[in-house]
Amino acid sequence: MAQTELNHAHQLMLRGLDEKIFTAAALLVARSDATVFHETYGTLGGPGTAKTDPHTLFDLASLTKVLATTPCWMVLAAEKPGVLDTPLEKWFPWGPDDKRCITPRQLLAHSSGLPAWWPYYLLTLPNPDRRRFTAEQILAEPLQSDPGAESLYSDLGFMLLGFIIEDETGQSLDALAARRIFEPLGAADDLRFRPQGEEARIALTRPEDAPGLVNDLNARALGGVAGHAGLFGTAAAVARVAAEVLRSLHGRPTIFDSAVTRMFCTKADPTPDGSRALGFDTCSPEGSSSGRFFSARSVGHTGFTGTSLWMDPEQDVIVVLLTNRVFMGEADTRIKSFRPRVHDAVMEAMGSP
Repeated sequence: MAQTELNHAHQLMLRGLDEKIFTAAALLVARSDATVFHETYGTLGGPGTAKTDPHTLFDLASLTKVLATTPCWMVLAAEKPGVLDTPLEKWFPWGPDDKRCITPRQLLAHSSGLPAWWPYYLLTLPNPDRRRFTAEQILAEPLQSDPGAESLYSDLGFMLLGFIIEDETGQSLDALAARRIFEPLGAADDLRFRPQGEEARIALTRPEDAPGLVNDLNARALGGVAGHAGLFGTAAAVARVAAEVLRSLHGRPTIFDSAVTRMFCTKADPTPDGSRALGFDTCSPEGSSSGRFFSARSVGHTGFTGTSLWMDPEQDVIVVLLTNRVFMGEADTRIKSFRPRVHDAVMEAMGSP
């Protein structure tokens, strides 16, 4: 496919830059294991900063959930089939009674009943016991609904998933993700927690912050590595993980077990109109960030900093859109309408109906 066929999407990206939705962005489109479009836009942090390029690292925010935490759980679930349905009391025996029956499957599906968020970074987290302290705070939160009753998006649940991975494997989340996911895919240099030494290629998310400080303050309070946020990456590296997921869904040899991948990519939301799979999101009937043309089997996710990843196993298409939209102010939500327009332009160019 000639890049000229994606000119509409390209022009939308240039318009987003002109309208100051972001200062830095990357758009990558792939089909059938081949990249058909990859462009970067703008500068790392506005006038006077370096231009973005294919090596620019973006703060991926909640894409951490589907690029690090969820893939680690996919590997773990293949090796320990019962782990997804093991009650939390195994790892948190001191937890309150109303949380002990919650399972990792429910945490992955955002159906645990835990709240969406709480600013634990405002508390004084002890070191080196800040992980235990944070887990205690999370498990003390009142449930918003009974476990398994409905889907309520929760960063807190993914924070617990990161802690459980570490307890279950004896490795830190960043070390495990690098060893089992990023290194086998040749992406370890371009998917990184705490990217020290890479400041010159990091898109900024707050004018007052040094490059490489994770935007999410709860992740920052946990040292930059957490189950819900903390990962930095390039568009090409994000696409490598996505391509491996698609290959697994197609039954081809990958680092993932195909049956496990299909399970994780199947809607698990207990409510009929919900959209959550295990870790991944699926296309909502209306108002999805994926736009109008991704098939019903598509999975993806968005990130607070202005990032998104969508992959369509039926059309064999991957779209990676990375921006630093929070640099313009966290209250600026124009990215919500911008994302689907870009995705629609891409999918129309790819021949979607």
